[in-house]
Amino acid sequence: MDGLKRFLLENRQDQFVRALTYKMSAYAVGRPLTFADHAAIDEIATGLRKQNDGLADLIQLVVASELFRQP
Repeated sequence: MDGLKRFLLENRQDQFVRALTYKMSAYAVGRPLTFADHAAIDEIATGLRKQNDGLADLIQLVVASELFRQP
């Protein structure tokens, strides 16, 4: 596990953050995400990277996003 964690942190952190953002957002909105949602996912993931990748930050960014607030 330590090797996988180190590898992800060193080589795939952006990809991991985007995948986690995608899954968390899909769960939060209660539906599968579409191509039209990708810009919102990118925006949330970028914001998360700027805030040092915390899970609480991810939740706050998802809930504050237009993706979550739209009907």
